[in-house]
Amino acid sequence: MEKLTFRNITRIKHITNNEVGRAYLDLKEKIFNLKYPLRQKKNILDPNTDELIVLYQKIGGSNTRYVTHLVRPVDNQMTDDGDRDNFKFGRFVELISYPGEENKINFKNTELTQFNFNNRGWGKAEKLNNIITNPLDLENVQKSLWNMFLPYMETDLVDNSNSYHNFLNDELNEDFETEEGKELFRKHRILERDSRITKIKKENALKAGNLHCEVCTFSFQKRFNQNYIECHHKVPIHLGARITRLEDLALVCSNCHRMLHRKIDGKYLSIKELKKLIGI
Repeated sequence: MEKLTFRNITRIKHITNNEVGRAYLDLKEKIFNLKYPLRQKKNILDPNTDELIVLYQKIGGSNTRYVTHLVRPVDNQMTDDGDRDNFKFGRFVELISYPGEENKINFKNTELTQFNFNNRGWGKAEKLNNIITNPLDLENVQKSLWNMFLPYMETDLVDNSNSYHNFLNDELNEDFETEEGKELFRKHRILERDSRITKIKKENALKAGNLHCEVCTFSFQKRFNQNYIECHHKVPIHLGARITRLEDLALVCSNCHRMLHRKIDGKYLSIKELKKLIGI
């Protein structure tokens, strides 16, 4: 991705959390799961990974709007791990600038106040040029926002890019070989992205000193000094959504994970069957 500039600021999104009156203001890590209301599910993947999204919100029940985050999507995958029915779906984004609650930017101090939003960007990442149609006005807004966010582009938040990839197994991408085709695999990836339980599974194995493949016993930790492993659902996830327990997950290396998702002699193998096939 080329170096980001003010021109990359192309979208704006309203965020909210009615339960606590504030949204994403207690972040500890740079990459987080940005939620969308259910009615906006079809728009979640609209922004490209080189587009910057301005997030704004009302805080604590007040009517004052604040600009609070500048983010960009880190991949082209949808997540499905929300606790609230109306906010189940989302997308992982990376913080480019994070003023935090203390330095939140009052909406009225931005150039955005010149334009009538009429709830545009209410739940989805609306294109700024759909609201600001004059190119010169748009550039002025982009420059103004960029300068406001510039002092907060260096944060002390945890850079969790490595753990994000580890927990979500992004190495298993869309060229994964399945007879059902890419559409089924895409659905599988969406369903598999409840990172909370896979994270717990891996952390428990790390603490217990057994972060190795449950099929072939290969250890990334011993071989490469990397606390890495992939997570496999023992019950095929494409059969439908269910409550997943820790015992429903298996920790496997990348090679064995691919074989577990590939039909061998006309069927998908279980952990036990794959172990038997390779003589363990």
